[in-house]
Amino acid sequence: MNLRSLACCAIAALPLLACGGDDGDDTTLPPLFEPKPECEGMAVTQFTGMHTQLISKLSIGTAMDGFDLDGDGRPDNKLQGVGALARGAINDSFQSYELLIPVEMFDFATAGVDSCVKFALYLGDYKTDLDEDGDDSAVADGDCNDHDPLVSKGATEIAGNFKDDDCDGRADEVNDGPEQTASLDTMDRDNDGKSPATGDCDDTEALVGGMDAVEICGDGLDNDCDGVADRNAGEPPTQCYPYDATPDRIRIDPLSFEAGKPIIKFDSGEVKMVDGKLQLTAGPSLFAVTLPISDGINLTLKITGTQIEADVIDTGGVITLKNGRLGGVIDARTADTIRGLTVDQIGLTPENSLLDAIFANVLGPLLALPARPSTDPHAGCRTPDIDVDRDGLEVFCDENTDGDPVTKVVDLCVDGDGTEYRDEVVGGVTKHCTESVDANGKPRFVDGISVELNFETAPATLVAP
Repeated sequence: MNLRSLACCAIAALPLLACGGDDGDDTTLPPLFEPKPECEGMAVTQFTGMHTQLISKLSIGTAMDGFDLDGDGRPDNKLQGVGALARGAINDSFQSYELLIPVEMFDFATAGVDSCVKFALYLGDYKTDLDEDGDDSAVADGDCNDHDPLVSKGATEIAGNFKDDDCDGRADEVNDGPEQTASLDTMDRDNDGKSPATGDCDDTEALVGGMDAVEICGDGLDNDCDGVADRNAGEPPTQCYPYDATPDRIRIDPLSFEAGKPIIKFDSGEVKMVDGKLQLTAGPSLFAVTLPISDGINLTLKITGTQIEADVIDTGGVITLKNGRLGGVIDARTADTIRGLTVDQIGLTPENSLLDAIFANVLGPLLALPARPSTDPHAGCRTPDIDVDRDGLEVFCDENTDGDPVTKVVDLCVDGDGTEYRDEVVGGVTKHCTESVDANGKPRFVDGISVELNFETAPATLVAP
């Protein structure tokens, strides 16, 4: 399970409205997440900012790490119940560069107390497959030449072409296999000071395998002849590693923008001095990441009411964020739109949604979501923990109306006022109960599950698509 899949349960989906829903039945309560107006200052325009960074660590926090989202004086983080389950998958996904989240700051020239700080978050790319041979560069055991589709791990070494066809760090080796020896060819065709016999793994390219060969990040070549392009030796690598203190180039995915502007932005943040440390706070706002899951399939994962808090670290003028917290709510309506994925650990199948896995399968008990008591008309059905629209917690049930007790799906949604809505088949298409709207066209089912993520950043150089 990589992070593009795990994102469904780790930095997952949320409501379409940053200010929360409203059934239109109760006008006495303000929105749970009242958006702050944009502060005056520099506009959030991509690639015009400063202190560009990359989220370098991400994990689901403990119960005590959560923000008090509902104002009851207690931290909220129901997703902490799958923190241990997610930890390994998140780490693996970071190391394979499946999900990169760059950050660009605005209106914050130098580290100090500031009443108006803005920043945008993007979806980034680091590894590449420019030659479309199925092997990515930059990752462990990856492609050693991203410009030649005939060169990749597992390819056959072609004698006499002076290249490392099989990405083992040698060109034209003798007796290719466990007992292989270096080529006997002593000619230096590319005039880089080395020949195939002395370790040049590509004698047609002067930037590869020379006397002072150093890996050049992002050029798609195995400059240092260690068998991988755009990555040095070591785990993690000592060079070409986007999460260390040396900024690497991160390409920004076009999915990060809508109508030419960043989708995710916080435009009312501030930096204060707290306990002798500079601390950035921002939100509530909307956090959304559009992920390309497979060919032609993109998932937009949203967290509403998102709040961010982090220590601002200034290292010789290079600003990063440490001890970061990002919290918000995973919305029921949006969770029901996430389909087509397989995540065995939470019982998510392509036929069902993330909402089904949460409220009709194993994830609900794992998260310790409240279950209705035996005296309730919907006994055993579970509720979210955050009443976003403040009309009472919604309830989601599996009534097994299909007659199959094995199929675990939410087919009954109960609004906070007790009104029931069931899945309907209209013209052969299922209309899910979570799609119900009020008389004003606003979504009814916007209550959700609290989540808090711990993070920190490293410096990065952002490159336009």
